[in-house]
Amino acid sequence: MSSSPAGMVRVYVYGAEATYSGVCDFEWDAPAVGGRHKLMLFLAQSEDVPREEDAALELAKFGFVDLRLWEGRPVDVEALNDPRMHAFRKHYEGAFEEGCSVVWYP
Repeated sequence: MSSSPAGMVRVYVYGAEATYSGVCDFEWDAPAVGGRHKLMLFLAQSEDVPREEDAALELAKFGFVDLRLWEGRPVDVEALNDPRMHAFRKHYEGAFEEGCSVVWYP
């Protein structure tokens, strides 16, 4: 198992499709209950390997169920400088500040 250098945190992005149950661990700007959505989870992690189990647990905290999760990939930080990727920069930064950030699509 590969790890990042001591104290270094990487952000991985996980694509998913899930249903919003309305049962979550905190209040957030959530979609309508029962809706099926495509998602992106930005997850801060100390190990430089995909952690799908951790990603699934985080998405459950947001209230997502019936999860279909794709393998995580490290975020290419340089790509966030592209103006087309600017919207994702706040989620990358949010993962560092809060541990994770979710983007959902109708």
